[in-house]
Amino acid sequence: MNSKIRIRTCSSGDEAVLALIGQATFLEAFAGVLDGQNILAHCASAHSVECYRSWLADSRYQLWLAEISPGHAPVGYMAVAPSPLLLSDNSSRDLELKRIYVFSKFQGQGLGKRLLQEAIAESRARLAERLLLGVYEHNDAAIGFYTRMGFRKVGTRKFNMGGLECDDYIMGLTVAASESIHSENIL
Repeated sequence: MNSKIRIRTCSSGDEAVLALIGQATFLEAFAGVLDGQNILAHCASAHSVECYRSWLADSRYQLWLAEISPGHAPVGYMAVAPSPLLLSDNSSRDLELKRIYVFSKFQGQGLGKRLLQEAIAESRARLAERLLLGVYEHNDAAIGFYTRMGFRKVGTRKFNMGGLECDDYIMGLTVAASESIHSENIL
């Protein structure tokens, strides 16, 4: 199926599709896990057209869409941005993998790895030291994926998800060009 899925960088004009896929994949990931009203409140603010429009207008943000052929329907997306995550060893050269979501129908086929490779390449191009991310502490599938890709737990944070305070792990991956990343972790 990978040959039918393309990954492309986003630009102005993609904000509506990003909002739609952001809301749909977040709802799919957390329906039945977290309270529905909190999920909907979170999606209304964190996955609004205005949110994605502002990210697309900010050169510090890079977003990608994964689209399937025929028809180029979106099946996943990702965003990389400056990291506001607070750690004892923060660096101004840290970046955050703010979002990486793929519909469950397309998981397990290498698309998440392909998206992550794009994020690592972008991080290296920006001369980042680390790529950080926040992940819900009970999202075992995502934590397993990130661990297999070489990320390690480096801290914790509280995350407000539509009025519900959740506990997240902060995970990090060293991406500095001087560091080697084992190819089996990202291929």
